[in-house]
Amino acid sequence: MSGSCIPLKRECLSRQLIHLFENYHNACCIRDSEARFVYINPEMGKLLDLSPSFIIEGKLLTEVPHWLNVFDNEFKQYDKSVMDSGVSVTLLVTSVFGRDNDIKPYIFNIAPFFDDDGNIVGTLSEAKHCLFFSTLQFINGKFPGRLTNHLPDNNFTDRELEIIFFSYHGLSSKEIAVRLGLSHRTVENRLCSLYQRADVHSIHQFKEFCKDLDLDHYVPMAYMQPNIIQIDGHDNA
Repeated sequence: MSGSCIPLKRECLSRQLIHLFENYHNACCIRDSEARFVYINPEMGKLLDLSPSFIIEGKLLTEVPHWLNVFDNEFKQYDKSVMDSGVSVTLLVTSVFGRDNDIKPYIFNIAPFFDDDGNIVGTLSEAKHCLFFSTLQFINGKFPGRLTNHLPDNNFTDRELEIIFFSYHGLSSKEIAVRLGLSHRTVENRLCSLYQRADVHSIHQFKEFCKDLDLDHYVPMAYMQPNIIQIDGHDNA
């Protein structure tokens, strides 16, 4: 930063810092001590699906035309916690992001933002798409995938997708029946029909079939609900 500037404004930020964020691959934003936006980089603009002409500086999240604004109180709470404690927090934020109107999980890391004198004058947030990484993937050296609730050109009903989801992740037909409020026999019949359509004869073959259709990282809409969960950081947030 180029000298202390209170209240924090975009002109307080160094050209070097802005150059760094303008070319950064993750979405970033800086907010002041009152939770007003000071700066967002182009990737954050895309994440919030903002028009290039929209001026965000000086605005609160409630003044931003994006679904994320329903979490204004939560973000203010976490911003205050970070500024009071000087400890970063990491959040799992599930919301509508981007231009395809799909609910997606993103990891938000909120860190304190300091002036040249070492005073905390705001927060710096970085957001990146949440990657799903199972223990088995790690052991097998596979790259993690991105969770999604959007499957273009699929031929399954919503109920079938729920059964596929739970079956793929290891639940028995009895356990799936309890989860979905169906009879055990109904679930078994649905699974039998799905196996026939997939032309498979075992759960291993069925999982390979699911992977080919990108169903391995699919989460049904009913279970991908908008929320914020703290996964690391200050306990008082």
